[in-house]
Amino acid sequence: METLKKVFVILIITAIPTFASGQDKKKDVETVKYSTSIDCNDCVNKIMTNLPHEKGINDVKCDLKTKEVTVTFKKTRNNPEEIKKALEKLGFTAKIVKEGETEAKMKK
Repeated sequence: METLKKVFVILIITAIPTFASGQDKKKDVETVKYSTSIDCNDCVNKIMTNLPHEKGINDVKCDLKTKEVTVTFKKTRNNPEEIKKALEKLGFTAKIVKEGETEAKMKK
C-alpha cells in the first residue's frame, strides 16, 4: 500500500509540469483569418500544398464558399503580415479579416 502511495505521488509530481507547459503553448499560438481571391479547387490545393511549409504554421483551412483562409501559427515563429505576404507570393490577394467581419458579410 505504501508503494502505491509513492507511485501516485510521483505521477502527480511529474504530471503537473506537463499540464502547466501545455497552457503556455496555447498562449503561443494565434489563429488569423484572411479574405482571399481563391475561386476554385486548384487555388485551394495550391494554398494547402505550399502554405503549411511556411515557418511556424500549425494548421491551414480554406473555405472556397467564403473565399477565406484560416491559419493557425506559432506567434514566436511567424506573424499575420508575413503569412499575408506568403499568400500574395502564391498569387492571391489577401486581407486580414477582423473578428465579426465574416458574420457581417454573410448577413448582407
